[in-house]
Amino acid sequence: SIIYHIKVVFMKIDLTKMIYNGLYKLPIKGKIVIPNDMLINTSIKEITPVKVEGFIYNNDSDYELDIRINGVMTLLCARTLKKVNRPFDIQIDEIIDENSDNSLEIIQNSLDIFPIVWQNILVDVPLRVLAPDAKEELTSGNGWRLITEDTNEEVIDPRLAKLKDYIKE
Repeated sequence: SIIYHIKVVFMKIDLTKMIYNGLYKLPIKGKIVIPNDMLINTSIKEITPVKVEGFIYNNDSDYELDIRINGVMTLLCARTLKKVNRPFDIQIDEIIDENSDNSLEIIQNSLDIFPIVWQNILVDVPLRVLAPDAKEELTSGNGWRLITEDTNEEVIDPRLAKLKDYIKE
C-alpha cells in the first residue's frame, strides 16, 4: 500500500493521486493561516495558525473527510474585556457527496475544505469567556441588587407600592 502525502495549499486538496491510482485514503497534514478579514464579524479577536491532521477517504461516489483541527483563539472576557486565549481541538467527520447540492464542489479534481474547517471553528466559539483573574460577580451595588430565581422574597418597586392601596382583595 502506497501512502501519498498531499500538499495542502489554502486547504485545497488535490484528489488526482487518489482518483487515478485507485487509493482508498490520503493523509492530510498542514496548517491554515486564517486571514484577519475573516475575523471581522466574529467574537474572535485573534487566532493562531490552525493545525489540520487526518485523512480523506474515497468511497466510490463520495469522499469522507476525517480530520482533527486545533489551535488557540483569542476572545474578550465578558467582565473585564481582557484578552483570553481559548484552545480548541475539534474532530470533523464529514461526507462530501459529488451528486449532492449541499456539499462542497470538487473542481478539477481538487477539494477546498477550508469552508468546513472555518464553519467548525465558528461553531466552537463560546458565547462568553471569563479571564482567570476576573473578580466574582457583583450581587449588589449603589441602589441595586441582583435578584435571581433562587431568591424567595417578594420584591415590590417602591414607586409602585402606593398602587397596592387601590387594589381590594
